[in-house]
Amino acid sequence: MEGCNRAASARCFCCTRNVCTKHFTEHIDAVKTQIDPLANETNLMVEKIQGLTIEQTTEASFASLQQWKLDMHQLIDEIFLTKIKEIEDVVAENKEKFIEHRKQQLENIMQIQDDVKQLVEDGDATFEQIQLLKSRLVNVETNLASFGKDFLSVNAKVLAQGLVIVSSNLNKPLVSQHQATNHSHNRKCEKSSFLFVSFSTELLAILINS
Repeated sequence: MEGCNRAASARCFCCTRNVCTKHFTEHIDAVKTQIDPLANETNLMVEKIQGLTIEQTTEASFASLQQWKLDMHQLIDEIFLTKIKEIEDVVAENKEKFIEHRKQQLENIMQIQDDVKQLVEDGDATFEQIQLLKSRLVNVETNLASFGKDFLSVNAKVLAQGLVIVSSNLNKPLVSQHQATNHSHNRKCEKSSFLFVSFSTELLAILINS
């Protein structure tokens, strides 16, 4: 002991130092004072293990999944509002083109209507005339469909089941002590758990960038 000039009468094996009788007795008493707190901690741990349930063990994983659900709903709402604004911008930018296209197709179809009306009034028509009018009508329909497709389209990707992965480390194959030692440096960041839920960010990136 620092400052003790008494002759050593014993050697403490836990401290690997020689001590006098007085300080050795104090040291033993100090060690004894740790027994009761240790007993209390042990009793508390026994009660904790006895009261342990699967529900308690899986509570964190369910909470993580619930939080993911809320976050995804919020993300989808944000993406939805963003895409609504983009659609409105596209409509505003191409409004004049839409009006011009509609005007042109209306003129075409009215001309076809007049030609058909003329045939009805004449009460006579050739096969070629009928086929030509049908072809012109198909062209109008094709132009309308093509313009609608070019004017605006939404390509929405659906979430896949693989976005959330549920697994348990308890179901992984056991490894030998030698294997565990050799691979320990690759597993420093891993945490053993009864159950964990992991969330892939790949589809989130697809959604955000879409």
